[in-house]
Amino acid sequence: MNYLENKLQEQTPTLQEQEKLKNIVSAIASDIDAICKTEGIDATPLEVGSVSKGTNLKSSDIDLFITFSRSYPVEYIEKKGLEIGHAVLENAIEKYAEHPYVSGSVSGIKIDIVPAFRINEGERIVSSVDRTPLHTIYVKSRTDSKMVHDIRLLKVFLKEINVYGSEVAKSGFSGYICEIAIIAFGTFEKFIQYMANLKGKLIVPENCDKEFNEPVIIIDPVDPTRNAGAAVSVENLSKLKLAAKLYVTRREDILFNPEPVIKYDRKTIMKAFVLKKPDIIDDIIYPQAVRLKNRIWDIFQKSGFMPFSSELYMGENIEILIEYMRNKLPDAQKHMGPPAESNESIKFIDAWKGNSRLMRGPYIIGDRIYVDTKPRYTELEEIIKIELEKSDIGKNLNQYKGEIKVVSGKDVDKLNVAKKFYSKYLF
Repeated sequence: MNYLENKLQEQTPTLQEQEKLKNIVSAIASDIDAICKTEGIDATPLEVGSVSKGTNLKSSDIDLFITFSRSYPVEYIEKKGLEIGHAVLENAIEKYAEHPYVSGSVSGIKIDIVPAFRINEGERIVSSVDRTPLHTIYVKSRTDSKMVHDIRLLKVFLKEINVYGSEVAKSGFSGYICEIAIIAFGTFEKFIQYMANLKGKLIVPENCDKEFNEPVIIIDPVDPTRNAGAAVSVENLSKLKLAAKLYVTRREDILFNPEPVIKYDRKTIMKAFVLKKPDIIDDIIYPQAVRLKNRIWDIFQKSGFMPFSSELYMGENIEILIEYMRNKLPDAQKHMGPPAESNESIKFIDAWKGNSRLMRGPYIIGDRIYVDTKPRYTELEEIIKIELEKSDIGKNLNQYKGEIKVVSGKDVDKLNVAKKFYSKYLF
C-alpha cells in the first residue's frame, strides 16, 4: 500500500463512525420534522453535504437543511430556520452567510442547520444554498463504491498538498469539485494524469462554451450558469499541476516528504503587525486582513523601506510579517511628478516652489517632472501609524487600527506568522 492509500485509510471513517453520524442526523431530522408538523410549517429536513453522499473523511461536519416551500418569503424562512435550529441544538450559535444559520455540535460532531427553499432541477434558485440539495442528488445518482473511494483519495491528495477547502482563506478545491472531477474523469488516476499534462486553465467539461475569467472553470452540473471552481486561486491550481507531475513520476520524496530550507539569518530586517481578530467569520475577516497586509506593504514600498517579502497568518490574532531591506531612510528621496505635457505639471511646480523640504529640482527625466525632497517622516512605525489612519482596510477592521501592535527583532520569531514564513515550501 502506497503513502496516499495509507493516508486514505487513516482518514476514512469506520463503519461505527458512519453509524454514529447517521444516528445523529436521524435524531435531529426527526425533531425538526416534528416541529414543522406541530406548527403546520410546509418544510422538511434534508441532509446534504459529504456525509449524506458517503464521500466524507473523518471529522467531517454534518449539514442539515430545512427546505421550505417557495410560497414563504425569505424573511420568514430565515427567522423560522433560526428558531428551529435553536430548538433542536443546545447551546448553538448563529452564523451569517447568505442566510443566517445555526451552528452547534452533538457528541463532538459539528452540525450546521441551514434554511433553504425547496426547488426542483431546472427551477430558478432564490439563493445559492438552494442548489445544495440538488448537488447531493446529482452526486449520489452518479457514483458507485469505486468512485466514492477515488473521491476520498482525491480529497486526501489535495489535503496533503494544502489546497483542499473552499473557504476564502484557502481559495482551494472544495469537496464538490472533487466529486465533479471524479465523475467527469472516471478515476483518480485519470484525473491526476490529466492535471500532470495540463497547460493553462482547468476547464471541466473541456468543451464548455461558457466564458469565465477564473483560472479554474468547473461548470456546476445542476446550474450551468455557475462556475463551481470560481474560488480556486491560480496559485493553488499551479500547486496541483506540479503535485500531479511529481505523483505520476513517483517523486514522493518531494511530494510527501518535504525538506524546506530554513535559514534564520537572512541579513534582512523583519517587523510584524499583530491585531486581535474580531469575532466574525473568517470568510468576512480574511479579505480585510489581506487588504491590511497589502496596505502595510504599500506604505513600506512608497516610503522607501524596500520590502522584500511578506506573510499573513490568521488564528486567534491577525499577524502580518514584512521582511524589508532598509531600516533607515536616506536624507533625500526622489518624488515623481506628472508628465511634462500634463495640465497638472505647472501645479506640481508651484506646489514645491519654496517648500522647505525641497532639496533639488524640479527637473525632468524622460517625460516626467521630479523633485528631490527631505522625507516628511523618518521613523517607520510613525509612518505606518499615520498612513494607516488615513487608510480604509475594511469596515470590520477599521475600528481596530489603533490597536495594532508592532513586534520587532527576535520577538518576531516567536509568532505563528514567522513559523509559517520560515516553513514556506512548495505545498
